Amino acid sequence: MARVAGEGSRLGLEPLTSGDPREIAGYRLRSRLGAGGMGQVYLAFTAGGRPVALKVMHPQLAGDGAFRRRFEREVAAARRVHGRYTAQVLDADPAASAPWLVTAYVPGPSLREAVQEYGPMPERTVLILMAGVSEALQAIHAAGLVHRDLKPSNVLLAPGGPRVIDFGIARAAEDTELTGTGIRVGSAHYMAPEQVAGEPVTAAADVFALGALAVYAATGRAAFGEGPELAVMYRVRHEAANLNGCPPGLRPIAERCLAKNPAGRPSPAEVLGWCQNRTTDETQQITLPWLPPALTRALPGHVAPRPVPLAPPTVAAAPAGPPASRRPRRRSSTRRLRTGAGILAAIVACAWLLAHQPGSAPAGASGSPPAVAHTSWLAGTWVGAADQPTGTVTRWTAELSFPGPGGPGTFRFPTLGCSGKLIVTGTTRTSASVREHVTRNQRKLCAPNGLIRLTRSGARGMDMAWQDSADRSNVATAHLSPVR
Repeated sequence: MARVAGEGSRLGLEPLTSGDPREIAGYRLRSRLGAGGMGQVYLAFTAGGRPVALKVMHPQLAGDGAFRRRFEREVAAARRVHGRYTAQVLDADPAASAPWLVTAYVPGPSLREAVQEYGPMPERTVLILMAGVSEALQAIHAAGLVHRDLKPSNVLLAPGGPRVIDFGIARAAEDTELTGTGIRVGSAHYMAPEQVAGEPVTAAADVFALGALAVYAATGRAAFGEGPELAVMYRVRHEAANLNGCPPGLRPIAERCLAKNPAGRPSPAEVLGWCQNRTTDETQQITLPWLPPALTRALPGHVAPRPVPLAPPTVAAAPAGPPASRRPRRRSSTRRLRTGAGILAAIVACAWLLAHQPGSAPAGASGSPPAVAHTSWLAGTWVGAADQPTGTVTRWTAELSFPGPGGPGTFRFPTLGCSGKLIVTGTTRTSASVREHVTRNQRKLCAPNGLIRLTRSGARGMDMAWQDSADRSNVATAHLSPVR
């Protein structure tokens, strides 16, 4: 995790907001770099003025003991990764009220930002990109890690080559209860088929993601198309990648990386050799600059700005008294003020994170779980036809009803002869995560437990993506309209 570890600004830094902390554990925060599924990222500086990227984990992760334990182990392994094409992990505190991680700052945009801003990249650039990422994967795998979330926003484009970030975090969250409550491990477009199916994940999953990454860089689009997440996951699992527009020198290695069977994919060393043979001269050195001219010219804009000195803390005036009685205590008072400022910054950081996490609200005084926010748009009854390619019945009617903000809903799938309750587990102003609880299953055609993702679509509709919790490749999609 470095220049931008996830989603955020386009080719630039964003200023800190009034709710952002100014210091965490001695690191001075300067700007926002972006936000991903697992945390908020800041440009920060060490006491000596070295720029770093500091990622603070989301409150849901902070409250899960299993995540903290696994995060500690994964960070320890990540610190042993010293690849030329990785962003070095420098510091971390899994025991902090909101766990955080610090890596080297990389002066360049993410691949996602670059493609969005400048479009597809030439064949030579993509081959060099694949070579660098392959070498990074070799270093990551040698440390006993599997990245599991290799995607365009986790690859940064520095002047000397690509840098892979965020290794060591995805696995820490993957096996916790949080994966069912709005924390997604992996992006659907870059997940390997075995990840989609919930099967064991090996280093071969990262090679699959590398192939999808290369297609995106070369064509400007995802290898398995767009649409609802579960529909994309279905195509990853069952359909061939769309390689239309891939340059001739890239297509063969991309096809091998995107093999459905992990055993059919090349190793990172094989990918590296393929790319080097097509991009280097007799001395096996990559010729620089490696990025397209327009992007190369933009790189100086990513050099870290100078750190901003912390403003001295504001302190209430001390009671009047003889100057001599105060002078001997000045040194210890200053130390206490600095300690108090650090504690205050940590409190502000935690309060901001809790207040700004989508779909969350503060816990009540009794310690009970927070009420779900932003559910007013769900209220009412919604009906539509669902398509389920792998189902016994491939097209069926879905009817979802929600009584009002925060309350449980009900569902009926009359074509399938089942019904039950709906529990909203997380919401934003445009989407909701819902769990099914089947109470009637007369024809035995419904999965006992389903996961539903609802996304607002237009002024008067929503898209539904349904998934069998026991078989992640069994999905259905539908557009629902309100019943007047």
